[in-house]
Amino acid sequence: MTDSPAPTPRRPLRAYLLWLVLTTLLPGVVGASLLFVHQYQKARAQIERNTLQTVRALVRSADNQLLQAQSVAQTLSTIDALDAGDFARVHAQAREALSLAPAGGDMIMVLRDRSGQQLVNTAREYGAPLPREYSDQLAQVFASGRPAVSDVFVGAVRQLPAVSVDVPVRVGTEVRYVLSIGIGTDYFSGILSPQSVPEGAVASLFDRQGTIFYRNMNRNETVGHPVNPLLRNAFMRQLEGTIDSRSREGRPLLTTFSRSSLTGWGVAIGIPRASLRAELLDQLALMTGVAAALFVVALCLAWLIGGRLARSVQALSGHAEALGRGELPPPLAEVHVREAAEVAAAIRDAAALLAERSRELAAKESALRETHMLARFGTWERRLDSDTVEVSASVPHIFGRPVPPFPEQRGTLLTEESWQEVQRLSSELVRSGGSGKLQLEALHADGHHIWLDFRAECVRGPDGQAQALRGTMQDITERVRAEEALRQADQRKNEFLAMLAHELRNPLAPIASGAQLLGQEGLDAARTRQISAIIARQARHMAGLVDDLLDVSRVTRGLVTLARERVDINAVVQEAAEQVQALVREKGHALALRPLPQPCWVLGDRKRLVQVVGNLLHNAAKFTARGGSLSVSIALADKDEQVLVEVRDNGIGMLPAEQARAFDMFVQGERTPDRALGGLGIGLALVRSLIELHGGSVTVSSAGQGLGTSFTLRLSRCADTDGGPAPAMDSTSAVRAGAHLKVLVVDDNVDAARMLALAVAAHGHELRVEHGPREALAQAAAFAPDVCLLDIGLPGMDGYELARRLRRERATAGAILVAVTGYGQDQDRRDSAQAGFDHHLVKPVDMASLDRILADAAAAAPAGE
Repeated sequence: MTDSPAPTPRRPLRAYLLWLVLTTLLPGVVGASLLFVHQYQKARAQIERNTLQTVRALVRSADNQLLQAQSVAQTLSTIDALDAGDFARVHAQAREALSLAPAGGDMIMVLRDRSGQQLVNTAREYGAPLPREYSDQLAQVFASGRPAVSDVFVGAVRQLPAVSVDVPVRVGTEVRYVLSIGIGTDYFSGILSPQSVPEGAVASLFDRQGTIFYRNMNRNETVGHPVNPLLRNAFMRQLEGTIDSRSREGRPLLTTFSRSSLTGWGVAIGIPRASLRAELLDQLALMTGVAAALFVVALCLAWLIGGRLARSVQALSGHAEALGRGELPPPLAEVHVREAAEVAAAIRDAAALLAERSRELAAKESALRETHMLARFGTWERRLDSDTVEVSASVPHIFGRPVPPFPEQRGTLLTEESWQEVQRLSSELVRSGGSGKLQLEALHADGHHIWLDFRAECVRGPDGQAQALRGTMQDITERVRAEEALRQADQRKNEFLAMLAHELRNPLAPIASGAQLLGQEGLDAARTRQISAIIARQARHMAGLVDDLLDVSRVTRGLVTLARERVDINAVVQEAAEQVQALVREKGHALALRPLPQPCWVLGDRKRLVQVVGNLLHNAAKFTARGGSLSVSIALADKDEQVLVEVRDNGIGMLPAEQARAFDMFVQGERTPDRALGGLGIGLALVRSLIELHGGSVTVSSAGQGLGTSFTLRLSRCADTDGGPAPAMDSTSAVRAGAHLKVLVVDDNVDAARMLALAVAAHGHELRVEHGPREALAQAAAFAPDVCLLDIGLPGMDGYELARRLRRERATAGAILVAVTGYGQDQDRRDSAQAGFDHHLVKPVDMASLDRILADAAAAAPAGE
């Protein structure tokens, strides 16, 4: 045992801290200064807001004054003497009306024709010579037929600064004159009155170009002159704001301005900066002097007290370093603070215990940290007295950045809504205890959003007061995204099934009703033809729905093969327009085609390109009200290497959210219960898929609901080389009257076979009907048909094999084989051709196509038959 050093006088740390309290005065002074500056900034911001509200109100007043003048002009434009061209009476009536109108004494009326020649001017007696006063605004009013407000100009008659409100005067359907109400500066005298403008402030009313028309100070010297360039640059960039500027007299101002979105005119109010700064400078000078004195005192005290504290604390540094290295701390050096000596002793006692525990904890923490990282799981604790948040090492890995105190997480680490939810849960836990959990949306450092499973509980001290909140969090972004994808997929599936069911029921209803009516007795021939036409039309509609679904299926699976050739895009647009003519005429639309003056070639599948443009035109016609207008324009872009086809309408338009999803599968705009604008929502998806197969693109734009929509196709242009003439189409000009064929119908669907047989028999042909392929082979050997109508999906032997066997039989080797099937894809047509079929018809059969096939067969039959 070694001798201990002689005891050193030690005083309690509290004695030193009493002196240290004095040094806290300095932060208080600084804080007070900052608070004062903050209050000044708040007061200034309030002045700016109040001034901006005043300026907005003055802008509205100016707009009202201009609209009042416009109303007067529109009223005068209805004088009946204008129709008769009686300008003397127009002059008299206008003077009388202006004398009775509010503020009419500050107005003059001028009537001009297209050349700008003044015909009537109430500022002069009628008959006095009047000047010609032509302007771009005059031409604009004649061209648009809409009222307009001019900028400041010098009047041709009175040679004073003025503003005119111009309205068109229609005689019949023609805009024959423009009637203008000239306004002088006194017209706006009531707007920038002392009651409307803060005391000492400079207020100006200016036009769209920044020319002053009224000013509450030095009006005669400033009217007609431009505003300060700083102000002009500011209001040209934005409609309203606050800037630092100078008045025309050179005074520094804090200027607030606002410009009307209706007329473009604006109002600016400038408050002298000197009045804003005076109060701050006086108080700041006093505060600075006091703060300087306190700072000197605090510095001296801190120097004296800090010296002793530093020596005592420094004596503990050796113990702390030894504890950090896991070693036994050395004996204490000279220490003046008793508490420091006691801490040193406690450090020595804890060193041995910590060395053992640290080894155990290090192993456990390493395993736990790795587990948290892999599971994207972490723990946290938030101190309620300071709002600081302590987290496990895995939590910054979840967010991609350090975790700040809870108040600073608002809008940075957590979204506003999630932060509010955490705040509400925290308040509830502090009030009533227990635990809770939330699903939160957070912001990753990379900019993307993540989702968290957040759990919390309240930690209370011995006195029962809440001290902290702690809990866990886990990144569940992948799970949330998977759940959302499943919800959206389920919703889209349900919406599509509902649309499909509705769209199929629509044609089925008249088909079923027509079938029942045809079963009634006593129907005359005209009634029967009407019902049959309805059934055929609805059947074609159902076939079109199925064809669209099959087209989308083939495109999305990559099964479409394009028959590429050089195609004139003008001809494509013309053919697509012809396909929608019936719908356009039905709805009374005006369809305008604007082709290029010369052929413009692209490399593509003509049929598919016509389908693309036709779908866009059909979509435009469907969503445009009766009597609307449609247009298709063709233009060249990118140095004439790209072809642009724009389909535009003035229909119901699209919201931004609808534009973003316009080309998604089964997506439509908002539907009404009557499904007046119904459909499967696949037309635009098919357009995008087909145009991308051609190496092109399609975009959509709309200004909003009720403002129409524009779709633009972009394709690469081919070289303009001359091509040979199109081959002439061979046609049979006449079919030999009385030619009858032997026709064999084979279909396992009894009703379908009977209906097809009835349609063929109506033309006088001899029929045999079979429902099985082997029975058909036996019948064909004896019957020797000229034409065989064969279903593909037959039991026991498909239609392809049946066709091959018929071709091998002598009686049917030369017969015309027609596939009548529900399979209509390109591959199905190739398969039927390889099996020996001459024609391929898709159910429901287009009777016109079948009639042409039978007519051609009858015309080619030998005369002796």
